[in-house]
Amino acid sequence: MKNLIKSIWQSRPLSIAILSLSVIVFSYLFFSPQSLPDNIPHSDKYGHIIVFFCLSVLVYKCINIAKRYQITLLVGYGVAVECVQHFISYRSGGVDDVIADAIGVALFYILTLVPAFKRLFNK
Repeated sequence: MKNLIKSIWQSRPLSIAILSLSVIVFSYLFFSPQSLPDNIPHSDKYGHIIVFFCLSVLVYKCINIAKRYQITLLVGYGVAVECVQHFISYRSGGVDDVIADAIGVALFYILTLVPAFKRLFNK
């Protein structure tokens, strides 16, 4: 199993396909009607943090540009999602969601400064 995961991680075309599929799935989820549990306060914010952390991992792996541009791309996607949600009657766009998105991105890129964590994501 470890070798399978390693071979998937090292395959650039497969990594790009996973990134593309993730953006499609996450975009669908961001724009579809949602029913979130009421018993977990701010559960949607946790979801935003997790989604953007995962997208950060994939962008870091797949897109070979400076980190500041990767971060700009990811936060820009978060802003775009919220702008679109503002115009969808069953969704609402908010600055608090963009902040949660940025926290997910920041968590990943801060962790890339730690040498032990950075070795996990060697390109």
